[in-house]
Amino acid sequence: MRKWTTQVFLLELRKLITYRADFWVNFFGQTIFSLTIAYFLWSSIFHYSGKDTMNGHTMTSMMFYYLIAPLIFRIQQGQGIGFVAREIYEGELNKYIVYPIDYFKFKLSTYLANSFFFLAQLVLIISLYNVFFYNSDIFQFSLFRTTLFILVITICCITYFYLSLLCELLAFWFDNTWSLAVILRFAVSFLGGALIPLVFFPTWATEVLELTPFPYLIDFPIQTLIGREFNYITFGKRLLIAISWTVLFRFLAMKLWRRGNYQYTGVGI
Repeated sequence: MRKWTTQVFLLELRKLITYRADFWVNFFGQTIFSLTIAYFLWSSIFHYSGKDTMNGHTMTSMMFYYLIAPLIFRIQQGQGIGFVAREIYEGELNKYIVYPIDYFKFKLSTYLANSFFFLAQLVLIISLYNVFFYNSDIFQFSLFRTTLFILVITICCITYFYLSLLCELLAFWFDNTWSLAVILRFAVSFLGGALIPLVFFPTWATEVLELTPFPYLIDFPIQTLIGREFNYITFGKRLLIAISWTVLFRFLAMKLWRRGNYQYTGVGI
């Protein structure tokens, strides 16, 4: 079982690497676009506030945040929207049902291959940043912190995979789940900290969000990687909550999958 999942992972990576031009255009295009918007937005905010530091962030640290936050969001997104619902609509799920493989493990392998591909982008960006714009007050490389980050981002990817799967599997009953997937993506982006750092949210809002899975999908990996004040107790608590959400979403997805199989006709559209 472990051997074929590894082969699926490697085959998906080869497919992604095949289109190198598309990779580089999207990579630099999206990075420059998101940084440009963040620069003009936050430079105006800092200018009109008359402050050099806001909620622990300077303009420089804010730019670094918006350099890596979109990349972490892309790592977590993996294959994107519709990777399961499309197969249910078009009847392509038939081949997975007759294959002697675990459908969830197959999809998770391809999903993580896409996430790993975007993780390589993050490594490249941080490496270039350290070469040309190194600032020890913003980011300091630590092998221990990097190891923890890889652990956390892996858990976050798996969590989001099963969370998005809950929306995708509703295609067994509904004609269109695209809107639900888009809403989920926006909710994760906004409530997870990709659009606005969570330190700018009201205290009561962050306390409520701590009980939801959203902060553990984006903010948690960012703080693990660049958080200047690392607390082992807080890290352990947040890691345990993130794992708990992963287990819950997997359990619900499996229940939905079993029920959905009774509704599936396999005729496609």
